[in-house]
Amino acid sequence: MAGKTAGTKSKNKTVRNTGKSAKTDNTRNKRQFWAIIGFVSGLLILALAIFPGESVWRFFHNVLYGLFSFGVFLLAPAIVYLSVLASTERPIGAVKNKIWQLGLLLLMLCGALHIFLKGQPDGNNFIDTVALIFEQGVDLKNGGLLGAVLGTPLLLGCGELGAKIIIILAIFTFVMILTGTTIAGVLRTASKPVRKLQENYQARIDHNRKEARFDIDVDLGPRSAKRVVDIPLSDQDAAPAKPEEKKADNEKAEPDASKNKSELEMLVKKAQQTPDLPPVLQTDSNNQMRLSTENLNDDNYVYPPVSLLKMPKSGAGVDTSEELKANAARLVDTLKSFGVQTRIIDISRGPTVTRYELQPSAGVKISRITGLADDIALNLAAAGVRIEAPIPNKAAVGIEVPNKQVDIVTMREIIDSPEFENSKSKLSVALGRDISGNVTIANLAKMPHMLIAGATGSGKSVCINSIIVSLLYKATPKEVKLLMVDPKVVELGVYNGIPHLLVPVVTDPRKAAGALSWAVTEMLNRYKIFADNNVRDLDGYNEMARISDELETLPQIVIIIDELADLMMAAPNEVEDAICRLAQMARAAGMHLVIATQRPSVDVITGVIKANIPSRIAFAVSSQVDSRTILDGGGAEKLLGRGDMLFYPVGMPKPVRIQGCFVSDKEVEQIVQFVKHKDTASYDEQVISEIEKNAVKETKPGKAEHDGGGFDDEDEMLPAAIECVVESGQASTSFLQRKLRLGYARAARIIDELEAQGIIGPMDGSKPRQVLMTRQQWIERNMNQNNE
Repeated sequence: MAGKTAGTKSKNKTVRNTGKSAKTDNTRNKRQFWAIIGFVSGLLILALAIFPGESVWRFFHNVLYGLFSFGVFLLAPAIVYLSVLASTERPIGAVKNKIWQLGLLLLMLCGALHIFLKGQPDGNNFIDTVALIFEQGVDLKNGGLLGAVLGTPLLLGCGELGAKIIIILAIFTFVMILTGTTIAGVLRTASKPVRKLQENYQARIDHNRKEARFDIDVDLGPRSAKRVVDIPLSDQDAAPAKPEEKKADNEKAEPDASKNKSELEMLVKKAQQTPDLPPVLQTDSNNQMRLSTENLNDDNYVYPPVSLLKMPKSGAGVDTSEELKANAARLVDTLKSFGVQTRIIDISRGPTVTRYELQPSAGVKISRITGLADDIALNLAAAGVRIEAPIPNKAAVGIEVPNKQVDIVTMREIIDSPEFENSKSKLSVALGRDISGNVTIANLAKMPHMLIAGATGSGKSVCINSIIVSLLYKATPKEVKLLMVDPKVVELGVYNGIPHLLVPVVTDPRKAAGALSWAVTEMLNRYKIFADNNVRDLDGYNEMARISDELETLPQIVIIIDELADLMMAAPNEVEDAICRLAQMARAAGMHLVIATQRPSVDVITGVIKANIPSRIAFAVSSQVDSRTILDGGGAEKLLGRGDMLFYPVGMPKPVRIQGCFVSDKEVEQIVQFVKHKDTASYDEQVISEIEKNAVKETKPGKAEHDGGGFDDEDEMLPAAIECVVESGQASTSFLQRKLRLGYARAARIIDELEAQGIIGPMDGSKPRQVLMTRQQWIERNMNQNNE
């Protein structure tokens, strides 16, 4: 009986366990089922939100936006996340907590959208108000009906400002609770950028205090002036040794060879050391900082931050020691095979090329080395080598060999360098790095004019952009004014609207001659002012103006011509005469020329122009003839392109090879947009009218040259109508009738013409037409079109 009772109990227990297990499996299956349903629903909601579709799909698309507006893009990921969470073994209570937390966050965000987008309509009754809120949610103009549930009471009870403050604080508090963040943690996170900024600033100060390094004179020890590496070329170089000295010589041979080898390795190691890049400030995207010299004369102008430029690539480069050693040995062996005995005394590795400095033996003519350029290139398997013989201020010959690994010089590392920041001249421009890797900064005031030439794609336009960007980083509109001439139309048009411009960028070659004529007139007027005040130049006059209340300071003027060849074809005599007069006399008046051309022929760069512009920059050209036209010597035909240049400033005995800094079109656009946003352009109407008058004078005889770009085929009152519309900011037929005293039909035709030209918008019911063109845009358009 007892056994039977025990068996019955065991059987009942087994049945209960089986039932409990079945119940658990059933719950798990239900949970997985609803997780799958939720996951698919989230994906479906996301698809409905992204694709409008048609018919029923469009109806549900509008319903989602009407209920949640932008919040639908949080709703769909939230549902997918909760579905994945439910499919795991998490407790059901944890899943429910996440549901109400994400739901409350969605409600707050929709309410914030309702408040900040001013989505509270004025309805006649409750139903009309709900319908308007729903329609605005479909158009993404509020936070949807869900946002109105929280936003409407806050707006009615606390006003717009109070509602914004409350909703921001509520979201901040809820996010802190949701993420488990403490106030102390928030303060620590906020203080990290400040500490990093302080460390970078201190590092910059320490960097500025370091002594400058020299690539030529290297100390080998006490009282040692230069490091000289003597690579033995043959055993017969030395005189025959006496029998009693042979043993001693044999004992010293091995130590001497190892010494030469170690010195070569030291030279290679030194050549690999590139100048330290200046520490770049690490700032948040919302913070903007610039460490250049601040100027207090112009409170309206804000210098563009260096964060608009791309950071240079950091980190150690590719190990080039083996390449340098091999090239050094090949150079010596190649020259030795032609009977030229030399030894390497220094190696300087630049961004693009490496210069091996060789000291020839006594009695070796330099012409024997320069005549072996092609043979050296063949033995080094290089695209081409350039020989500088001799190197200025050195008893050595430089052989420049292209690097297999080219380093890009960015605009940011030059602008952010101590050399640029500490330069006092407002006309300091960034060029790049020289063959030793040192930053090269040019001063336009001392040049005082510059000629830039090079073939297409050699880096000429990038160089002009770097010059202009440097001026934007260095000077305010009150200190430097720009006059740009761009016959190619597409190169300098991006700078229209910056406050430094005197007039919009001149693109018509015939008007360019008028612009240069105005520059000559302005130069003569300045000299007359200097004579009246007994000063000799612009600096003296501005010093007097700063201590006098009756005088105003005059800005320096930089005239940039992007393509001289087009101007010389349109008006050669006028352009050449104006350039020559400016080049001869404009320096003391504070006016400087920067002229660029891609056709360095004698009919473009005439002898008169070249004689009056002493400073030149030559990029890669196709022939030695073009190089001689620019530099009065060869060398530019052996450049590598892509910013590789020869800089030949006034006063230098020979050109200096520089790798130009690179600034992209996107960086230029960002800088221009920043400058235009902070300070609008104010063009000089008198200068514009003077240029127009001079251009008309010059083109009057050749009326057949015009292309009909004026208003001759339209109504004669059209220019006056454009002026009225742009000035007042409104356009209608009745407005033109009143202002210009026109009939209805004529005024209506002018309105139609204004709409066809894109000056005003289309008719929008009873609302006034929208004026699409500002006065500044109208001036630019009027300057750049041809007048009949």
